[in-house]
Amino acid sequence: MCAPADMKRLAAEAKGLVVQALDRVTVRLGFGHSQERLVDDAKAYWVDGMAEPTWRGFSHFRDAGVFQTTADWTSVGREHWDLFERLERLRGGADRYSRIVEWGCGGGANALAFAPHCDEFVGVDVNPQTLDECGHQLEAVPKTKFTPVLADMSNPEAAAEQVGQVDVFICLYVLELVPSPEYGLRLMQIAHDRLKDGGVAFVQTKYQTANWRTASRRHRYRGSRSSGMTSYPIDTFWTQMTDLGFQPEACYLVPHNPLDERYAYYLLSKR
Repeated sequence: MCAPADMKRLAAEAKGLVVQALDRVTVRLGFGHSQERLVDDAKAYWVDGMAEPTWRGFSHFRDAGVFQTTADWTSVGREHWDLFERLERLRGGADRYSRIVEWGCGGGANALAFAPHCDEFVGVDVNPQTLDECGHQLEAVPKTKFTPVLADMSNPEAAAEQVGQVDVFICLYVLELVPSPEYGLRLMQIAHDRLKDGGVAFVQTKYQTANWRTASRRHRYRGSRSSGMTSYPIDTFWTQMTDLGFQPEACYLVPHNPLDERYAYYLLSKR
């Protein structure tokens, strides 16, 4: 017989599978939540949900529990910079940049790694506390100007106007958290619009596989594991970026790392 703790764990796993299956069936039948509902629920979590047990970890605050037990906070940004640098070499990119923007800067893990390579680092986020934390981390890079921009999830285009033109647009561990694939494409349109000619976007998505559990949820944002809310088939996202006017330069897959799984990284230049 199973021990009570094992039975409890198995029951929780079974319940999770049933909920996931119901989510997918609901969406397939056309009963997923509206874009407006999904955005409102996402705002309720990211702007007002700071007491949620997962919030600091998903926001990449340095003191979050996940970075004390599972992953190294500084390695998140360092590994992203190393990958960006490797992919940039494929297209003969620059070693230093005037302006870099990170859409969804969170607690500054990526900012701390990218900021030393530019004159100005622009951090965009929907919560003022994350912008404060990002600025606090960038005190370690005093030669780089930090410009915080507060975004409204209902109207990200308004924040984009404050960003101005940039050489590099990065968006990492964000596109899987957005309310829907369509919302993610809005952010990628912003990326294209904000980049200077010849500029480059470095973005990451969750990729879909043949497993039905990897599809976008489109339902119950706050009741779901938000890190798996939105995903894209690799070929679909590549084609969508081409349609937006990007030139895809490279794609790099990370099937699994200490934080999660199914990461696809894209380097996209503005044509």
